[in-house]
Amino acid sequence: MISRTIRQGAKLVTTTRTRSGSSGPRKARKGPLTRKQILDASLRLFSAKGFARTSVRDIASAAGITDAAIYYHFSSKRELFEALFEERGITSALSEFEQAEISQPPLETLTAITLAALGIMQRNKDFLKVVFTEAINDDPIATDDYRMITERWRNGQARILREFIRRGDLPPVDVDSAARELVLLAVGPFIDDLMAGRDEDGEEPSPELTERVRVAVQHFVRGLPD
Repeated sequence: MISRTIRQGAKLVTTTRTRSGSSGPRKARKGPLTRKQILDASLRLFSAKGFARTSVRDIASAAGITDAAIYYHFSSKRELFEALFEERGITSALSEFEQAEISQPPLETLTAITLAALGIMQRNKDFLKVVFTEAINDDPIATDDYRMITERWRNGQARILREFIRRGDLPPVDVDSAARELVLLAVGPFIDDLMAGRDEDGEEPSPELTERVRVAVQHFVRGLPD
């Protein structure tokens, strides 16, 4: 239901002829490898210094390229920051979630969605640490992007809840409030582990964190009025 696919744009890498008449590859200053260099260097610096305290020049220096090469790919530092959501697969996962078909009962569906979201957060915890920290510090870009991502997530949850209600699989509830609570069932335990230093390295959340979230979703669904 939630894909881990990371979609990256491809650009042509051309060749040029030297003065001696031989031809060879031009350094891929404008290709996808340079784009990835920029994003990787940006995340390292954002993690170490914070988004607001990292300049484009800092990023260029860390990536071993010029400022102009960064502006070829990204019109601003904000656009670069937002590109990390796409590069990490977060944006594409949300798009698939927003269009996902419902094929299981409510408990199984809502549990699967919440655990998938938890997995995405775990795989991107280095980036999300930056987002959460900068948002807490009232950085307007991080705050806006956090709101945008969680709003799309809530709207996706609300769409699924409405469909279950329409089918008669769930009782009528305040869909917007319920969707917000479902998002928090994944985000809350994840941030708790992150801030308490219990987060583990690796691609998947720990069994303990997974179980906490699974049980929370069960309690949520079973606690809905009949």
